[in-house]
Amino acid sequence: MSGERAPASSYGLALLARRDYSRQEFVERLCRRGYSAAEAATAAAELASRRALSDERYASERVRARAAQGVGPVRIMVELRAKGVAAEIIAAALAPEDGAWGERAAAARVKRFGTAIPEDRRERARQARFLQGRGFRHEDIIFAVDALQD
Repeated sequence: MSGERAPASSYGLALLARRDYSRQEFVERLCRRGYSAAEAATAAAELASRRALSDERYASERVRARAAQGVGPVRIMVELRAKGVAAEIIAAALAPEDGAWGERAAAARVKRFGTAIPEDRRERARQARFLQGRGFRHEDIIFAVDALQD
């Protein structure tokens, strides 16, 4: 009895009880656990039909969590693509946040550098590089660096 292992869908459900996974990430995780690719794909399909596994839910939750951490839309998009989430699902997950990225970039800038607006070009470039590394778009960076000047 000790040599038997649980069916892939049972193990997968236990994984999903801890956190959401993208479909690709879920299948890879099952394969690393020793299940065949066919078993993993079947388990993914079964759990997706029961709505336990959802790329849409995973993407929207990931966008919310990463945005709260001060990460921008470009970086979030890259992370989700790496997890195998489709472009249209990523776009739908990012859409509710569309108007807030400039303010999020400004908040990340203030958290890192304080409220003082950079006076010289060199400091503006340094802060812009920081925000670019966090995954913010050009227009959000411009907004963030100039936000408090008014």
